[in-house]
Amino acid sequence: MDVLNQTKITLTWELFSAGVSKSHIASQLQVGRETIHLWIKNIQLLGLIEFLDLYNKAKKGPRVKRQVNMLHKIWVWEIREREMDCCGQKIQYFLEKEHGVKLALSKIYEILSEKYVIN
Repeated sequence: MDVLNQTKITLTWELFSAGVSKSHIASQLQVGRETIHLWIKNIQLLGLIEFLDLYNKAKKGPRVKRQVNMLHKIWVWEIREREMDCCGQKIQYFLEKEHGVKLALSKIYEILSEKYVIN
């Protein structure tokens, strides 16, 4: 973890312990109020040192990209063919109506690009 975040977390705990409001801490440290709330909640549960250790470990390594369920891909491709090369918005509509699945348009076009050339 970079020293700046470690310092902000430590300052958050010290200021909160001194009775400073979460909103004031957030504005002074230029961090979102919800972030301050989560830090304090976790520090109360784990203690400052253990929370800093876990926070540090969580920030290491590459993030795994979210994967789309293969069944969702099949549904997107089937709807595309069934509806005679319809647009992503119609695919999005049919996915939700028929299968109760909500996918972002960007994700739908990403799925389509795996099988089709989109102009």
